[in-house]
Amino acid sequence: MTDVAGQCLCGAVRFHGAIATTHRVTACHCGRCRRWGGGAPFMAVHMPKGATVEIDAPLTWFRSSADAERGFCHDCGSSLFFRAPGAAGDWAVSEAALDATPDMTLAAHIWADFKPDFYEIANDAPQMTEAEFLGRGQGGSS
Repeated sequence: MTDVAGQCLCGAVRFHGAIATTHRVTACHCGRCRRWGGGAPFMAVHMPKGATVEIDAPLTWFRSSADAERGFCHDCGSSLFFRAPGAAGDWAVSEAALDATPDMTLAAHIWADFKPDFYEIANDAPQMTEAEFLGRGQGGSS
């Protein structure tokens, strides 16, 4: 595990936690992630134990589906976290919110069948469709 820290755009939500030592970034191309992030895929790193958020931070959780919550800064709107509803651990954290990205590798594309036609997936990382991703027990709908 590697300790990392991060924040939202305005700095009101600061957090820290440990990412897996593999430093893998996963790009989610589902419609909800793209809408939540303003069009681009959600680039996430895995924090198996979740993140510790500073007390009194304006963090808001939005239940985007029966199986997912998304955390964002109430002040600036930065997209920060994805988790199962109420989960204390096992969070996906926005790579863009991290203060440093130690040796990160774009390791997988999920929900690749939902990628819009206006961009191509350019690297050789594995691509999983919605069915393949859900079939591997990787979580519910976004």
